[in-house]
Amino acid sequence: MDSNLNSQLGDTNNDLTIFGPSDAVFTKLKTPGRSLNRQEKMQLVQFHIVPTFISREQFETVGNPLKTHAGSGDRFLLNVTASGDSVNVTTRVINTTVSGNVYTNTHLVIYRVDDVLLPATIFGPKEKSPAAAAAAKKVKADDESDDEGEDGDGDGVSKNVSRGVIVGFGSLLLGICIVLAQIALFL
Repeated sequence: MDSNLNSQLGDTNNDLTIFGPSDAVFTKLKTPGRSLNRQEKMQLVQFHIVPTFISREQFETVGNPLKTHAGSGDRFLLNVTASGDSVNVTTRVINTTVSGNVYTNTHLVIYRVDDVLLPATIFGPKEKSPAAAAAAKKVKADDESDDEGEDGDGDGVSKNVSRGVIVGFGSLLLGICIVLAQIALFL
């Protein structure tokens, strides 16, 4: 995955805007109770990268939804709105704010965001057929007590494993931002 992202990001002819949550934000992330597959992990990281340079001033006039490296349209809906000094970033799953500028040069800007940007295609509600929804409801009612972890909060082992995977990707995204900033210093 590193080499795929590096090849996408390593082209110095492209301008980029990156929304970078901190590791602390990733550790607080509520996971969907399952592990992400390889494609979903890649899309989650790519969802934080916009293939154009967007200055703080441009947030007020930028056309929504923004295209990301993960894709565009309804599957990867990412909107940015600004009012004065406040900049909000929304998906169908999360609404967060830009809390600062980490790095800027002529081709790259990295903004700190207060939450992980969650694409609806991965973290949004999945549509089920009526029969599947009824079966899931029955299983949930029958096994409700079995899903709780040791502390009874319902997190269970699978959510803890998923949280570890997501935290790792937070570190990867932050690492990519740092490498890009260092590369940009030499441009």
